[in-house]
Amino acid sequence: MKFRSVVLAALILVASLAASAKMNPPRHLSLDRDITVNGVTVPRGMYALSLETHGVSVHAALWKDGRFIVSAHGTWVRHGVKYREDAVLLQVNSDGTRSLLEIRLAGSAKTIVLDNESPVLHVAPTPTAGNGAAAGWVQD
Repeated sequence: MKFRSVVLAALILVASLAASAKMNPPRHLSLDRDITVNGVTVPRGMYALSLETHGVSVHAALWKDGRFIVSAHGTWVRHGVKYREDAVLLQVNSDGTRSLLEIRLAGSAKTIVLDNESPVLHVAPTPTAGNGAAAGWVQD
């Protein structure tokens, strides 16, 4: 009976190690302009990018001078060509700010596509039968 408990504990330990996250060594990432990540303004400059992966899922974090700045969740997406240098893909917002959409790493044929921030919901009036109480959600 004791042998079974030891074997079961060993199997659980091996399974948990196999399912654990892979931490990649931090790498430098240079931003040539201010950007927005998950609603946080990140000033231009040199950052340390740390990546924690679980299969195709990735958690990216930016650090500066040993201080945590911001993190985002994304997905690895395979491309047909290896990138020669690090790059970021930005979206220009209506207010002129730039939001981070993708991180492209030198020497890799994969891109980190960041999850979209929660969709924007607007309240818009809907036609009513005269009581003026109805409103509907419109998703952009």
